[in-house]
Amino acid sequence: MKKQLELLWGLQKVDLELKSIKEEKDRYPKEMKKLDEKQKIEKEKIQKEKEKIESLEKTRRQREGQLNLEQEKIKRAEGRMSEVKTNKEYQALLIEIDAIKGANSRMEEEVLQVLEEIDELKKDISKREKEVGMTLEKIEVERKKLQEKMDHDEGAWNEKMERREVLSKQIESKLFKLYHTLKEKRQGVGVVSVKNETCQGCFVNVPPQMFIEVLKNNALIRCPNCNRILYWDGDRSRK
Repeated sequence: MKKQLELLWGLQKVDLELKSIKEEKDRYPKEMKKLDEKQKIEKEKIQKEKEKIESLEKTRRQREGQLNLEQEKIKRAEGRMSEVKTNKEYQALLIEIDAIKGANSRMEEEVLQVLEEIDELKKDISKREKEVGMTLEKIEVERKKLQEKMDHDEGAWNEKMERREVLSKQIESKLFKLYHTLKEKRQGVGVVSVKNETCQGCFVNVPPQMFIEVLKNNALIRCPNCNRILYWDGDRSRK
């Protein structure tokens, strides 16, 4: 039985390591998703600013196009001045030209304001692109480290699974079945050590005589409280 208990204790340790690795493996996709979302947000910030500049550029082109049309109107109106026959018509034409020029002046101011806003945005976006570039580089570094951890854990997982298979084949089927049942009921822990006469699964004191028997590791002894298999992992001098 001593050899079987040693194998069972080794299997328990491997299973706990596998449990830890699995928890990490389950966490990685969430971490990767967070990095993807963070990267997406940073890129969207720049894209929105670029779209704003494009919108302002479109507004500028429209205003300049309108200005050109209005300039043509002024030229045509001024060309008609030599054709007018009465002072009334002449005055009306001057009023029309002044009105167009006034509207053009306001439109030119609007174009200048748009140009100033575009210049400011271009300066800001240049600065933001550098900041975002640095942030994206950091995200890529984090992604690379995460991928390395994933690869490492995948290798560790395969190694532990192989070790588990080797141990499982050496444990008697009845004992293995009992261990598996206890492990399922007790949060993945079917075998526990005893320290200071205390079960390390439920932390309840083990009766003195039972503890003495546990120290020998010669028999299958289970905790009176949590029902887990008890194992002494150490020297008697460290009991």
